[in-house]
Amino acid sequence: MRVTRWPLRNERGATVALVAICMMAFMGMVVLVVDVGGLLTLRRRMVTAADSAALAAAQSCAKMVAAEAPGKADELANANVPGAVRDVYNETDCGTGSSGEVTTRYHSIRSLVFAPVIGGPAERQVGAQASAIWGPAGGANPVPIEFSVTPVGELPCANQEIGTECAYWHDNSSDFGLNASSSWGFMNLAAWGVDPEASCPNSGSSERANWIEGSTKIHTKIETSPAYVCIDSGHSSSSWYEALRNQIGKIKFFPINDPNQMIREPGKEKYAIIGFTALRVDLVLKGNDVAAVGTLGGSGRCRATHSFIPNEILDLDLLGCNTTKLDLIANLKLSKSSGSSETVFQPGVDYSFDADTHLVTWHTNAVKDVAVEFDWAAAGTPGKCGIRKPDPNAVCLVVSWQGIQVGGSLPDDSNPDFGLRAVRLSG
Repeated sequence: MRVTRWPLRNERGATVALVAICMMAFMGMVVLVVDVGGLLTLRRRMVTAADSAALAAAQSCAKMVAAEAPGKADELANANVPGAVRDVYNETDCGTGSSGEVTTRYHSIRSLVFAPVIGGPAERQVGAQASAIWGPAGGANPVPIEFSVTPVGELPCANQEIGTECAYWHDNSSDFGLNASSSWGFMNLAAWGVDPEASCPNSGSSERANWIEGSTKIHTKIETSPAYVCIDSGHSSSSWYEALRNQIGKIKFFPINDPNQMIREPGKEKYAIIGFTALRVDLVLKGNDVAAVGTLGGSGRCRATHSFIPNEILDLDLLGCNTTKLDLIANLKLSKSSGSSETVFQPGVDYSFDADTHLVTWHTNAVKDVAVEFDWAAAGTPGKCGIRKPDPNAVCLVVSWQGIQVGGSLPDDSNPDFGLRAVRLSG
């Protein structure tokens, strides 16, 4: 029987085609992993760059230095993606308003390695856009010491010339009509944002010192204005006084109280916090320091004796009748007694007197033991906290305005602006 043998089919062409298909699939995977992965990585970096740029510009706008805002935005964008190119910069009220918004968009070019092999582009542009807002801070980590607004809602130390100094006097008497034995300006940060009817506990001295120094932070916020905060006792100054002195030279955040909205019911006394400010601590003085309280004024009759020589000039402020410079001298009389007789020297003849400088110029011959008498008045010399009765338990806190500061959180244009502004991303 004959067996027919068919020749084997040549399959080399099919193998080549299969290899080509596999190579195309492999190249596609390489493109996906290398090029697309690189684009996704760049996209994430561009998002970070745009966010950082918007926040940097918003900070400059909030600090009223609008001219610096675009440059700060570029600086931060390029710190995240070197060579990032700005496409968009739009702002509202930058450097002019206490609140506003800024939008930035940046792009960068990414070269593709494998995409051109399969007919794709050699490079791709990757961009990102971000917006940030600024406004008066509605939250902060403040020191537990309140500053109060005036009856018309102003904080005298805010928005002044840089370096403007303000002094606040804290003692254990009440300027707010409180029944508590202490209205030193302290508050219990642990009892922040409480119900107006809530009872008020006191914090410990160590807690207060930690809050002042910032070693213990409590983030406070004004969810509904005002935020009611329990008034705290100001006694036991041994801890917080040194803690406060350690802040000299530092810019600290302070809560702002509205006396018109305070709770004054005994046991429930609370400050009404409506905002925050940022001030530099310059001096912390004890309440019995002359530099803090100055010297008291007064009035009286001065009687002294002086031996004159021709053309001598005598300063009546230096006769020792008062410890401070005299503001007013009146009813001056210069005389010499001899037995039962008295010689009264005549102004304009025997001497002249300058009422502004308090100087007596002697014109006649030398005369010993001349009686000098006059009425005096002195208004006193103010200290940093004015003229006050010395109180060893009181504190004079001297702070200064150093310009608008960026910090805290919860920017909100409905909050009053006391110079502490917050920024955040929007949209």
